[in-house]
Amino acid sequence: MSEWTDLTQTLDQDSPTLPPLHPDPEFEDFAVLEEDGYNSTILHLETHCGTHMDAPTHFLSKDAYRTIDEITVDEMIAEGVILDFSHKNPNTAITRAELETKAREHNLSQGDYLILNCGMKPASTEQYLQEFVYPQQEAAEFMIEKNIACFGIDALSADKPGADLDNHHVHFTLLPEDILIIEGIANLSSVSPGRYDIICTPIPYANRDGSQVRLLVKPKSSWVPPIFWLW
Repeated sequence: MSEWTDLTQTLDQDSPTLPPLHPDPEFEDFAVLEEDGYNSTILHLETHCGTHMDAPTHFLSKDAYRTIDEITVDEMIAEGVILDFSHKNPNTAITRAELETKAREHNLSQGDYLILNCGMKPASTEQYLQEFVYPQQEAAEFMIEKNIACFGIDALSADKPGADLDNHHVHFTLLPEDILIIEGIANLSSVSPGRYDIICTPIPYANRDGSQVRLLVKPKSSWVPPIFWLW
């Protein structure tokens, strides 16, 4: 049995998107087996729906910052920690102190992915779309100090619900430092807090701001090989 857990949303035309700016995904039959001898589908899909990665150019100039096709293979195969904030009340912030405490407990390190379980499950509900838990700007500044590679969250946005673009403090704190952001993570209730091997594969859309990802995690082994003393 595989130790890998898939933290990716399954996408269809009913997948939730953040109102009011983000369009619903659409799936159009280009060809169908019964009429054409094969199946093929046209997607009308924003780069920021479902489980997706923000490249720095989601909010920053393409002349100065990386696009999604510039994410390297080494960045897609990584380690990181999952931290549990599912106890937080809806529409409340994760403080720097709260994040520091849990990060220390699980040895958050340079180059890690940091994934927050905030108890969100993809659904067209008020809590998921408008009352999700989010990190304060000071918590994002702590992520920079720890020099993480990527920040992930199960909400569809890393910033406070309803924030206008000028107040997307987490995005404007992390992306200029080339810290990637994953939003819309699913299935975090099926994993425990701790350290994981991580695979995260964005689609290399040329010169674009983000894409859907397939996000997989596997617990790091706690087994330590025995030490044999030579006498």
